[in-house]
Amino acid sequence: MEVDSLKKSLKEIQSLSLIARGDILKMTTVANSGHPAGSMSSIDMFLSVLNRANIFPEDPFNPDRDRIVVSHGHTSPGFYVALARMGFVDIEEVISGFRYAGSVFEGHVTRGIPGVEWSTGNLGQGLSAGIGMALAAKKRKKDYRVYVFSSDGESSKGQIAEARRTAIKEGLNNLIVLLDYNDIQISGRARDILSVNIVGEYEAAGWNVIEIDGHNFEQINKALEVAENEPLRPTVIVAKTIIGKGVSFMENTPTYHGKALTKEQLNKALEELGLENDVEKYIEKRKNMALTREKINYP
Repeated sequence: MEVDSLKKSLKEIQSLSLIARGDILKMTTVANSGHPAGSMSSIDMFLSVLNRANIFPEDPFNPDRDRIVVSHGHTSPGFYVALARMGFVDIEEVISGFRYAGSVFEGHVTRGIPGVEWSTGNLGQGLSAGIGMALAAKKRKKDYRVYVFSSDGESSKGQIAEARRTAIKEGLNNLIVLLDYNDIQISGRARDILSVNIVGEYEAAGWNVIEIDGHNFEQINKALEVAENEPLRPTVIVAKTIIGKGVSFMENTPTYHGKALTKEQLNKALEELGLENDVEKYIEKRKNMALTREKINYP
């Protein structure tokens, strides 16, 4: 896919990423829960893939669509916001309804929302799910691709090692993994909790490995272009990222991995991002709403 065939220009996506970071912070503060910091390290990749993938808001369940799996499902604030900013769901419902009883926007990404292919729970399982989808495409002689978002924290799980080998055995060149390498888990540095040579293990399994800056949109898109044209094997894009990217007091610390900002912290963060603080309107809407699954047209 050439850059001129993207849905939005890279400049537009970069501008959206700033707005999306504010959305992530607002929705988690409104809910007083969620995982804002990891969402902020993955948001640039979420937007970049949605900008390229063969999936569109006007026909999100087309059987020939590309599939997207978010294995580190706790980054749901980031993925929901990316979907909203790309036109798949309503941004006000996302911000007001995140983790609200009866809302479709649950704490982990949930299948049925346009653009979400697989519900996540325990980490380390998304690659296996993505392999199943990619293998199904091969068996059915379909051309769609499968994009799997993963993370360094879940990469120590044995299921991922088994899945890596399976993907090579089946020759799944239609499978692309984007791995958020921010080196932070909820309890500290990933390297200190259980060190994994992520690049080395994927290379040893036979994958096409590309290393990039996960906040550089040109690098993200170039890596995706290379991966989409790989003729023989699956690709993993190992993206070095910064947890909490964009807000200085959130960066490179596990503190906000699973902790929402207070209203005071939110105000400070939005000032740093140069964004308006309109969180009170979402808090008020949350108090008065009764979201139901019928709000979204499911297949």
